[in-house]
Amino acid sequence: MRSSSPPDLEQFLDQLAHEASPGDRLPTIRELMKRFGASQMLVQRAFQGLKDKGLIDSQVGRGTYFRGAGSRIPAATVLGDTERAKASATGATASTSVKSVLLLRRSISIARGRMLVEGLQRRLADEGHRVLELSYTDPDHALTVLKGLPRFDSCVVQSTFKAIPIALLAALRDKCDVLAVDGTALVGADVEAVGTEWGEPLAAAIAQLVQQGHRRIAYASTSHPFLATQLGQRRFEYLQGTLPGVELQAITLGMLPHEDYTTRLVQQLQASAGSDGALPFTALVAWGIEDGALFQRLLAQAGIAVPAQLSVVLLGRTDLANEHADFFDVVGCSVADQVDALHHAITARWADADTPYGVHLTPVLRRAGASVAPPAA
Repeated sequence: MRSSSPPDLEQFLDQLAHEASPGDRLPTIRELMKRFGASQMLVQRAFQGLKDKGLIDSQVGRGTYFRGAGSRIPAATVLGDTERAKASATGATASTSVKSVLLLRRSISIARGRMLVEGLQRRLADEGHRVLELSYTDPDHALTVLKGLPRFDSCVVQSTFKAIPIALLAALRDKCDVLAVDGTALVGADVEAVGTEWGEPLAAAIAQLVQQGHRRIAYASTSHPFLATQLGQRRFEYLQGTLPGVELQAITLGMLPHEDYTTRLVQQLQASAGSDGALPFTALVAWGIEDGALFQRLLAQAGIAVPAQLSVVLLGRTDLANEHADFFDVVGCSVADQVDALHHAITARWADADTPYGVHLTPVLRRAGASVAPPAA
C-alpha cells in the first residue's frame, strides 16, 4: 500500500475533475483509501472540497458525478488547424458559424439510436461545430448532469421510448437556443420534432401483401401509447373497416423493442396456431424488431416457415442490417434520412430563429427482401 499525504489525494481528484466529462462517476471511497493509504474521513473531506468548488454533484441512491470543469463552451473558442482551414475555405469565422451542440441520448442499447447520434455527430463535426455527446440512465440523472454543463447553441435529445418529463424539457430549454427531439413525441411545443408516423408505412406494407394475394394479415405492435405507434394503430383500425375481403388481426405486446419483444412475439404466433400447426393468417406486418437474425431464427425454431407458411414485412429502418438481416422486406424510413432531417431542422433555425416550430416526418422507403411470397394454395 502506498503512503500519500492528503495534498496528493486532493491534487489527484482535482486533476481528475478537470479532465472528466460531465456525468462521469468518481472513484469509490474504498478505491481511493486503498490507493492513497488515506482514511475514510480524509477521502470524504476531499470529496467535500470538490463539491464546494462546484466540480461534483451527488444524489442519494444514484452516486456522485463530475459536473465538468468548464463553465462555458462558447462558439468563439480557439479553433484547431483543421477547423480553421474549414472556416477559411467557407469564408466563415469562429464567432459567426461555429456552433456548440449537445447530443443527449438515453443509455439504452438500440442500434438505430446509436447510429443516428453517431451520424449526426459526424455531420456536425465535419462542418466545424463543437459537439458533446452524453448518455443518461433516467431523467433525474440527466438533470444532475445538466447542472454542470455550459449553455449550447443547440441540443438534440433522444428519449428512446421513454417519456421526457416537463422538468427535463425546461432544463434543456434553459441550456440551449434550439431544442430538437429524435421522435414525434412532442407536438405543438417550441421544439423541433423529427420522426416517423407509422400509419403510412403500415398501409404500404398491407397493400404489398394484399397485392401478393394475402387476405388474412396480422399486425404486431406494442401496447405502449406512443404518438407514432398510436397513429399506426389508428390507421390499422381504419383499414380493418375499409378493405373488402381482407381480414386484419391485431397482435399487441406489452413491452418495448429493447426488451424481450421478439421472443414474446414468436411465442404469441405459436400460441395462435391450431392443432395442425396452421396459423390463422398468412402474412404478418411487424413493428419493433431490433434483431432480424434472431427473429428469423426463432421463427424457424417454432416451425414457422418464412415465406412458405408466413410472409413477413417489417416496419423499421431500411438501412439497418441488424433489423432486416439481409432477408426481411422492410417498409419504413432510413437512419440517414433521420440524420438529414434533424440536421436541417437545427441549421434552419440557426439561420432564421423565426422559423415555425413543427414536426418533420421522414419519407417512407421500401427495401425488398426474401420474406414475402403469395400464400400457399
